[in-house]
Order: sequence, then structure tokens, then C-alpha cells
Amino acid sequence: MIAMINSGRIKRPCNQPGCSELVENGKCDVHRASAEAQRLEVDRRRGTARNRGYDSNWERFRIWFLRRHPICADGPHLATEVHHVKKLVTHPELKLVESNCLGLCKADHSKRTARGE
Repeated sequence: MIAMINSGRIKRPCNQPGCSELVENGKCDVHRASAEAQRLEVDRRRGTARNRGYDSNWERFRIWFLRRHPICADGPHLATEVHHVKKLVTHPELKLVESNCLGLCKADHSKRTARGE
């Protein structure tokens, strides 16, 4: 269902499956708030970067690595993040190993992380 409102903007149903609330884009206020609460809870359980082992040695390595690998490995963008090929949870000894890292832009790093890579 698509509807027009006084502003002339087209409204569509919320992206949340089963919700018929009409919105201009994305999710309705209720589902947007719920998604944000879930994201905050995941962040809380995950802990800070320092808690996960990203210390000053990591910061120095990150800067060095991005200078050596300035272009995103997945496309023609500036690399701003370092992705570990083998996850640090299972391979902490590879945290500062160049061959275990890829330089990625924020968007591509988020995509890989969301896929569990």
C-alpha cells in the first residue's frame, strides 16, 4: 500500500515485517526505537574497543597498516578501517599480522562484519 500525505511525499509501510504503519522511508518510530535499543544492547555486551584488546599497540599498527594499504580491498574507496581475515576471537595472535588484515572503507567493513566474516 502506498499513500500520499498533505506534504506530497509518498508513504509506504514500515520495513518491519508485518507492520502496516505508513512512513516516508525505513521503519516507523516504534520499530526504529526498538532497533536502536537492540543495537545499544549489543554494544553494551560487546564492550569497548579497549575491552576487546584494541590498545595503543593496535592504534599504532592500524595507522601504519592504513598508510601501506590506503585503498579499500573491496572497491575504489579510501580505506579507513582494518578488517581481520581470521577473527581475533579465535586467533588473537594474528592481531598485528599484516597478512591477516585488509584495509576497507567503513561501508565494506560493515558489510563483511554483518556477514560474519
